[in-house]
Amino acid sequence: MNKHALSLDALIPCGHVETALRDGELTATTTRSLPTDRLNVALPFPSYLALPGRYRLPLRIDLTVKINAPGLYVLPGNGRVNFGTFGMDNRRLDDIVEPRQKTCAFDHRIPLNAFADIALVYDLHAMQILVDGEERYYSARERYMKSPSLAAMNGEGFPIRIASDKRVTMTLRAVAVTEYDTGAGIVHTADLPPVTMTNNGIPEGEKLTFDNCIARLPEALRREVIQTDAWLRGLLPLKCKRLMEAHGNKITYVAADYGFSYAIHVHDALLFHTLQWYILTAGKPETWGRKADWMERTLARLAEADPAFARRMFANLEDCVGCAPGCRARTVYAFEGKKTAACHGKMRFLMRPPDFADARRVIEAVNEQAKGGAGAP
Repeated sequence: MNKHALSLDALIPCGHVETALRDGELTATTTRSLPTDRLNVALPFPSYLALPGRYRLPLRIDLTVKINAPGLYVLPGNGRVNFGTFGMDNRRLDDIVEPRQKTCAFDHRIPLNAFADIALVYDLHAMQILVDGEERYYSARERYMKSPSLAAMNGEGFPIRIASDKRVTMTLRAVAVTEYDTGAGIVHTADLPPVTMTNNGIPEGEKLTFDNCIARLPEALRREVIQTDAWLRGLLPLKCKRLMEAHGNKITYVAADYGFSYAIHVHDALLFHTLQWYILTAGKPETWGRKADWMERTLARLAEADPAFARRMFANLEDCVGCAPGCRARTVYAFEGKKTAACHGKMRFLMRPPDFADARRVIEAVNEQAKGGAGAP
């Protein structure tokens, strides 16, 4: 057995990652969007922390880590294991040798703003995931166990990477990898109950309402949603209409006269929110387009009063990750001599009260333009 208790300053930031080491903890923030919830499993993660060296099975990866918003990704070899991620993305459990976007739901919850001890154990005939000592996943039928590629890949050793979503602060307190001579000593105590996707945690048969869609959010965020809802529905001249997605996973506010929308994506105790000038998709694809797109001029208006805020909002645009070549939703914006390609032209906000204040500030700038005679398109 060989246990590698890694020094945090040995982790290698790759791609668009900003790091700081202080008081025995390593913080890392990704500054560009990752292909976390896209359907193409071949899309590489461009930004991450890399562990030095390569490691051979049987092995165990131990992390003491916290995040302040969804989500966290551990990437051993060709695999991916998601923690604290939103909605459908919690089903990503990709094989370490042969990833096939396995839609395998497991209890991937970790606390926000609190450290969790995560262990991934890859034995030759079993795999296990533990969070704070609790078994969350066990399988003796992973693809790698019978893969003809395993021997060669294991001979070279597997790289291990750790990543978090754009603008999420990931804090690492300890990282260790243990390589075993024969077996990793997995103890599987009992069959785990199946984990299924639900209608935002709403009990079967319960009527879908605004209140029960947000009932499981932390209280501070629930208040932000309620405040934003009341503000948007009274905002003139935008006149935002509230729409509820059938499963309660999205609450959208649409200003149809201006082709503008703001959406709160919520599932159980997690959320993120976005704003955009939406694409009209009625008819053939060659006729698709927007009624209007005021993103660049809204950023310019914000910059008149607060250039630093406008730059920060420009950085909030959800970067195109190239998941579909020739995608019609890829939108290029320019600001202060810089250009960025945004997925669907969206500006994305995190699961934090200050981000709700930021979103309202941007929407207020849109509304002021409409008041000032910009008019409906």
